[in-house]
This record gives sequence, C-alpha cells and structure tokens, in this order.
Amino acid sequence: MRMFAEERKNGTEQLLLTSPRSITEIVLGKFLAGVSVIVITLIFSLIYYAILCFFKAPNLVPTLVMILGFLLVGMAAISIGMFISSLTENQIISAVVTIVFFVSSWFLPNLNDNFSIIDLMSNYQKFPAGLISMSEVVNLLGITVVFLSLIHISEPTRLGMIS
Repeated sequence: MRMFAEERKNGTEQLLLTSPRSITEIVLGKFLAGVSVIVITLIFSLIYYAILCFFKAPNLVPTLVMILGFLLVGMAAISIGMFISSLTENQIISAVVTIVFFVSSWFLPNLNDNFSIIDLMSNYQKFPAGLISMSEVVNLLGITVVFLSLIHISEPTRLGMIS
C-alpha cells in the first residue's frame, strides 16, 4: 500500500520521476518487487511439500497449479493495491480503500453476475483442484495489465506532466 503513497508523502516522488527512468520502468520495477516477495514466500512454502514427500509422495501437478493460481491472484492484487496507492498520499487510506475494494468484490457478484470479473477469488476456484482454466488465467492477467496501465496513465497526469 505504500509503493507510491510513501513516495508522495516523503517528497521523493519528484526525485523518482525526474530520474532517467521512464514511468513504465518505475511502475514495473515496483510491481516486480512486490511479485518477488510473493515468489519468495511461495518458494519457502514448498518446505511443507518437502515434509509431505518425506512421509508419502503427494501429487506434484495440483500443487504447482495451485501455486500458479496463487501467483496470478497475488499479481492482480498487487496491481490493484499499487493503483490505489498511486491515487493517495496516505498509506492508511490506501490500505483501507484496497481492503474495501477486495471485500466488496467478493459480495458484488451476488448482486449481479457482471461483477464476477473483478472478483479475484472466483477466478482462483479451479486452481486448487489442479485445473488450469484459460479464461481465469487471461482474466487475472488482464486485471493485472489493466491496473498497471491505469497507474501508468494516472501518474503523469496527476502530476501535471501531461496536459
């Protein structure tokens, strides 16, 4: 939640944006840093798989598919959190708005099926069964790309760099 909000609060955003890096490089760098935290966590979680292998050989394919699904959901969640962080200066406001967005995305599909596109957990439901649904993979990657693009569009506009 503090990827952009903390930069703005500390006044280092101007320094970052006037560096020889483009907005795309800055956004992707911050995104890849967030994704690397998830990847490292998933690698450490494989310790549990190794413990299970000691007692009995579990099926590897459903485990890898579930990890892929979790990574895709994590990437979408990071991009949404980054976008909301890019809109505000306060990381607490960013965190609260992001949490409200995720909680409301769980309940909105009950009102109308059109909202199921933004529900990350409904896009994850087939992965724990070991099934890779291309529509869910494309939807999660699409959410990630859309919100990263929104950051790329909103950041220079908000700073007055583009009229």
